[in-house]
Amino acid sequence: MILYLSSDQHTNLLDFTAGSDMEKQTMIKKMVGNFVLKQFVIYVMRNFSHFTDVVLDRVAFHDSDGEFVEAIEEFLTMYSPRITVICEGISQSDSLFTSLLECEVGNIVCHTEIMDIQQEIRECLSEMGMVRYQSRVRPARLDNYEKYQFDCENIVIAVVGSQMRVGTTTAAIGLCTWLAHAGASVCYVEANQSGHLAILARSYGMEQVDDGWQFKGVPYRLDKPDRDVNFIVYDLGKGLGERCEILDGADIKLLVCGTKPYELGYMRHLQAGMAGIDAYLFCPFVADEIKGDLIDILQNDYHKVLFSDYKPEPTSGDGNARHYKTLIAEYIARV
Repeated sequence: MILYLSSDQHTNLLDFTAGSDMEKQTMIKKMVGNFVLKQFVIYVMRNFSHFTDVVLDRVAFHDSDGEFVEAIEEFLTMYSPRITVICEGISQSDSLFTSLLECEVGNIVCHTEIMDIQQEIRECLSEMGMVRYQSRVRPARLDNYEKYQFDCENIVIAVVGSQMRVGTTTAAIGLCTWLAHAGASVCYVEANQSGHLAILARSYGMEQVDDGWQFKGVPYRLDKPDRDVNFIVYDLGKGLGERCEILDGADIKLLVCGTKPYELGYMRHLQAGMAGIDAYLFCPFVADEIKGDLIDILQNDYHKVLFSDYKPEPTSGDGNARHYKTLIAEYIARV
């Protein structure tokens, strides 16, 4: 899926895909206007976090070149699509060109003639991307986690499942582990009647601390923490019946939904109960070929669909980092 942010003068640049194999294989969402990239990244991009490619028409953005590159750096910190930048007439000696390569953007459209521009776009959107320019590859972090600073306190994240055994606790623990590794203070709270936490504490050998446990930098409790933290993740279990006041007051609502045929009824029931309320639908075990169909069916102005990757070990926290960043992007103060 391709998101195209275009100026008025370049609104038709991707129209050459009409009727082609590219259009049949890829949905293209076009937004035309004047943008500030950093504001778009912070406030709007979360609605399009499932898109695989983002095409940016440079003249559509009011940002200075420095601000534009800085916003792309933040963009790539929070999200993981491939970025193509249309910079009509730019030369390889231009500082913007160099800066784009340094922040790992090698898909740079430079030509001025329409046919040449479209050929470069076609190359950028191919499976290999544009290989003529060598973008810098950042050295891998030793711990495989980006680090952030968070300027927030006691942000409540409520995680609720459409039914039992759909991965609600796995998602909540994975999110907590990732937040702790990413530099946040976070507390997991078992706010349901499953009794799973005591079993997990024994299985993982969690350290007993006061009336809860500690594991990999995360306190695990049966009630809210006794000190301020950046995030409190409540595992509400299945359905809307338990601890609804927590869900109602949560800053972020994460609905874990199964998408197998026999699970769809439970999912639609949970979604209907949250009608008109902002929430993320976290869908595990979804085949790539049906993701587009599910987005068409499930996603609306209030409910944004995220497809979680399979991660059998919830306390590793790294399997769904890009989705976790989408959830809490507005609370990241600095990388």
